[in-house]
Amino acid sequence: MDKELLNNILKLKSQLKVKVLYVEDNDDVRKETLDLLSELFDYIQTASNGLDGLEKFKNEKFDLVITDINMPKMNGIDMAKEIKKIDKRVPIIMVTAFSDFKYLAECIKIGVYGYILKPIDINQLMDAIYASLEKIKLRKERDSALQLLEQYKKIIDESATVTKTDLAGIITYANDKFCERSGYKREELIGKPHNIVRHPDVPSSVFRDLWKTIKSKKVWHGVVKNRTKDGKAIYLKATISPILDENGKIQEYIAVRQDITEFMNPKRLMQDKIKEMKNPVLLYCKIEDYDDLENFYDADTIEKLEEKFIEISPSLFSESCYFPFKYNLGNGEFAFLKENDSSKTLNEFLMELKAFQKNIRKTPIKFENHEQYIDMILSFAKEKDHIIENAKMGIKKGIERKIDIIMADGLMQEMKQKAKENIETLITIKDAIDNNRVICHFQPIYNNKTKKVEKYESLVRIIDKNGNIIPPGTFLTIAKVSKYYKQITKAVAERTFRTIKTLNMEISLNLSEIDIEDKNTVEFILNALDKDKNMAKKLVIELLEDENIENQTKVKKFIKEIKSFGVKIAIDDFGSGYSNFSRLLEYEPDYLKIDASLIKNIAENKNSYNIVEIIKSFADKQGFKTIAEFVESKTILNIVTDIGIDYSQGYYIGKPAPLKL
Repeated sequence: MDKELLNNILKLKSQLKVKVLYVEDNDDVRKETLDLLSELFDYIQTASNGLDGLEKFKNEKFDLVITDINMPKMNGIDMAKEIKKIDKRVPIIMVTAFSDFKYLAECIKIGVYGYILKPIDINQLMDAIYASLEKIKLRKERDSALQLLEQYKKIIDESATVTKTDLAGIITYANDKFCERSGYKREELIGKPHNIVRHPDVPSSVFRDLWKTIKSKKVWHGVVKNRTKDGKAIYLKATISPILDENGKIQEYIAVRQDITEFMNPKRLMQDKIKEMKNPVLLYCKIEDYDDLENFYDADTIEKLEEKFIEISPSLFSESCYFPFKYNLGNGEFAFLKENDSSKTLNEFLMELKAFQKNIRKTPIKFENHEQYIDMILSFAKEKDHIIENAKMGIKKGIERKIDIIMADGLMQEMKQKAKENIETLITIKDAIDNNRVICHFQPIYNNKTKKVEKYESLVRIIDKNGNIIPPGTFLTIAKVSKYYKQITKAVAERTFRTIKTLNMEISLNLSEIDIEDKNTVEFILNALDKDKNMAKKLVIELLEDENIENQTKVKKFIKEIKSFGVKIAIDDFGSGYSNFSRLLEYEPDYLKIDASLIKNIAENKNSYNIVEIIKSFADKQGFKTIAEFVESKTILNIVTDIGIDYSQGYYIGKPAPLKL
């Protein structure tokens, strides 16, 4: 026996408390080897087969396994595989009477520390044991260091107010900062349950989740609301961790907190709570006509109204639809949060929200001798990803669509997809502008008396890089929010002017308020008119009848300037729902283009027929010519002709198309 090797083993053994599992089915070999192992180790358990060895490993933690390969019930290799599933780092030394390469390959694959052939060579066995002990020592040192460092790191990194409790939640330690912030003296805290500082607003479910987490030896992170000795609320960002001994048993709990009260806002509280939840449901509410309230009350009164509403809100929910977490977000917005109840159908949930909404409408908000009834738009979302963004977007959609309850899941994703499509459209627009592929199609305008096409309307199109013709409905709205819209207007105007010169026919060019408000666009048009006064006399500028036009002065100035060149004015979409007759008289148009919504139903809808007759009568008295849009059939053409409409435009007359010049 190598004495130096033996001394090294004994030295390592004295530093470690090594527990050995020795598995051997042969009684004589087991006794002989056990005599040797007993000189090296203080604790050895034996087993007579692989199944017995595996059961003992499952029931007790061992640092080293020495095993035969060929055994009944379960061989050593199969036992080693199962043991590695339990503790992949435990060293295993294989002893066998077979030198079969297949066994050796299997042992290498498993990751054994030694492969000893029978009869056992003592020095070879001791070499394997020494190597295993070195590994065990390194492993224990590393595990111990990592365990301590990790716990110290959590405390140091998060240090602020610190408390420790025993396994029952009784306070065993509180640092000075915790005492100072809570308002309690240390002797008032030690020996008391930690819920002495718990705020009654915090649902018990939060603490159930906290205890469930730390009892399972995990770290709990979250924001908690505590109450000081004098009753004040404080918000704390907490990290609570179990402290484990070397055997992995929980000895106590330590809580490290940061006071975030002065930085806290309801939105942040809501975000943190959503992160903690598995399946949140977020109900977002907005006071309807909130602007009117702001105009009626001062800011302090509005704030009190909002605070009062959030205070009484729990009573407005039914018991089956209670939201335990509530947030006053300001600006007439509120949010309510809870875990999703998957047992309810969507329809059942909607009925509960309708009941909540009804209770809001019939319950006055009473504060400081005031009594105010309010109504709410509700938006709810259940998908955790983008849940706040979806719910807020739902409020916006609800206002736009005049819907008082809206399901908002997927709206954020829908918006992202829409944004992606908009970017692709902008790229197509830019490419068309850069490569001179902004074109015009011309739709004929038919004289109902002469039965001839006497004029055209110029309509924009773009051609994409694949040669496809793109209609304006696909890109024009998007172009208006970019720098490209003005470039499109200029390109269309240039093509329209050239076509007028070539055909010597009257052609309409559409201009929006955006065009008229742009100094460069107006200058370009006026310069073109000044250079070719004959062309100007064949040009018709179509203005969209828009109730949102803000700068009437600019519009009237532009009309006056172009009329001085002989340009005619047409009011587009007249009768589409808003008709400011006094403004119409100020514009002094030459043509009124009757909106498609009236013309397309004129054969079936008596009201449409009567309105068109009235428009015709009004136009005749003012000396305006009339043009019927959306003339899609011979029947419609005959009706508008009988009414006396001067011109017709629509697919029955002709579709927009390039003109052969």
